[in-house]
Amino acid sequence: MSKNISLKQFLMRSGRFERSYDCIAAIKDGKVTIDNEIVTHPNHFFNPKKSLVRLYGEKVKPLPKLYFLFNKPSGYLCQKSPTEKTVYSLLAKLNLPKASRQSIYTVGRLDKDTEGLLIMTNDGRLSNMITNPKNEIVKKYYAVLEKQIDREKIKAIEKGIEISIGREQYKTKSCKIYIVGEKNAYISISEGRKRQIKKMFDAIGNKVVYLRRVSIGNIKLGNLKIGEFEEMKGEELYGKLRSSP
Repeated sequence: MSKNISLKQFLMRSGRFERSYDCIAAIKDGKVTIDNEIVTHPNHFFNPKKSLVRLYGEKVKPLPKLYFLFNKPSGYLCQKSPTEKTVYSLLAKLNLPKASRQSIYTVGRLDKDTEGLLIMTNDGRLSNMITNPKNEIVKKYYAVLEKQIDREKIKAIEKGIEISIGREQYKTKSCKIYIVGEKNAYISISEGRKRQIKKMFDAIGNKVVYLRRVSIGNIKLGNLKIGEFEEMKGEELYGKLRSSP
């Protein structure tokens, strides 16, 4: 875990709750103490290595760090939902204890209809390393487009292009695109705005009809089949990220 973490994050990563709603309710109801003092604010930040947390009077013990690569299928959400299919429903394949399974979450997200590499872990430090924009971890995607690729318009994307983020216009950072067919390309970006790649191609009048993430830094999807998990060691993942170009 990172040096400082919110109480809600700490409890969710301990695997004691399946839903954040229940976690927040327990905190606000005064069921959680830090160093024997009741804390009722879910976003109270503290250092878990220096403090003792109790839930319903029972010490909350940290779980072993877990790291999995996952080839996400299309049709699954990366956030929990009571009404739609999510990647969390597929964690049953891992045959982990309930607490360990509930402690795992996705590092970043892929759109519902996007396939490919997803890292799932309960290590907040790794998550921050990958998602913090300052680290500029490159994510590479394979895209199939609706229309034939216009090489001149592709140059506009590579330099940075205006897209809509909510109600505002945003200019994307420079990126690299490798054309591998009339309608096929690999695109590498160091940021991750919602539906960013699809919006970038929309901006030049082309549409992404299929998208798959193939790598995060030097962590590659490889031959992992759709819907399958591969357990990794933390040292290996950190090593690959530190050696990223």
